[in-house]
Amino acid sequence: MIKTFRLLSAFLLSFFVVLWHPCVAAKRGPIIIGVGAGYSFFLDSSLSSYEVYHPRLVYFSEQLNLKHNFNCHVQYFPWHGFGFQLEFDHQKAGYSSDLKWYGSATPDGKIIEINHIEQPYKENWTISSITASILYVLNLRQEAKVRPHISAGVGYYFSSGDKDRFYDRTRLGPKTRGNQVRLGLGVKYRITPEIGINVRGVGGTIWRKERVPRTMLYVGSDQFDANIYFKSGRIVRLEELLVNSFSYLGISVSLEYTF
Repeated sequence: MIKTFRLLSAFLLSFFVVLWHPCVAAKRGPIIIGVGAGYSFFLDSSLSSYEVYHPRLVYFSEQLNLKHNFNCHVQYFPWHGFGFQLEFDHQKAGYSSDLKWYGSATPDGKIIEINHIEQPYKENWTISSITASILYVLNLRQEAKVRPHISAGVGYYFSSGDKDRFYDRTRLGPKTRGNQVRLGLGVKYRITPEIGINVRGVGGTIWRKERVPRTMLYVGSDQFDANIYFKSGRIVRLEELLVNSFSYLGISVSLEYTF
């Protein structure tokens, strides 16, 4: 998968270099600028809502959710119906946590008392990304107002949130940046020759670290690292519970202007 990502990245980079070549620019097609907003959600329901309970060890519940997003894009069409898109997306998200950590089990079955009790709280976090895509618009007729389109691209994301109250304890873990793949399917509607509306569905996968041949099977009551807690007082999720990647779906509506 990593090799495929690198090949696709090199492919897109080559096309953007060609895009700005003087001989191409002299015969350039339309340039479209769009600004819009949308809403996204996780595909993995177990990532959105998670709860574990043991009467002597822990009660812990968490909810992760994606919210509304703002996006803007530039599209360039050097050939009929075929073009490129550079997009910036800023995704709002939320996190809620309720933790009552009573104790931790040792390998020999003994219980170490911890009694770390927190009040439930909510945090906000964000995901921002830049994506370069190949775009194809199906021109049913030259004068057609409705034009379906598809896109596929690769990009880079970076996220922000509180380290202690979010990254260290959620299953997303401390990784705050990485690569992503985005696919799009939508419809453009031209109000005038220059102004149009773009309605599209967007799906993507974010890779947060190198993928390893294991699945997240551990759902036991020992959710956090007791050694780190005793040394520093910090609540840190166990490594085997961190998610390597996650996928999402969303819908976006943009207003576009054609030059």
